Amino acid sequence: LDAELQLDRLKPKLSRRVLLLQGHQSSWHGELALAPGTPPLCHNLTAYLRDEADFKDKLSPVALSLSLALPGAAPGLVLYGDTLVQAQVRG
Repeated sequence: LDAELQLDRLKPKLSRRVLLLQGHQSSWHGELALAPGTPPLCHNLTAYLRDEADFKDKLSPVALSLSLALPGAAPGLVLYGDTLVQAQVRG
């Protein structure tokens, strides 16, 4: 599966308040390999909130999204279920 994670996706790219620790970017793209009969796959990404002095908007929620798609090299296959997941969590 082709996976894409967007952090603070409702904000313009240059003003996003949450970044990934590795690469200091607000998004991640990756390929998740799945095979029948294999155990579930876990992938951990560490993100951080930028310093409050770096942005003005401290009240609006941070929206995260994860989208999944079949790679272009998978003709004839169909992905069923939710292909875009969004979450807002209050801490």
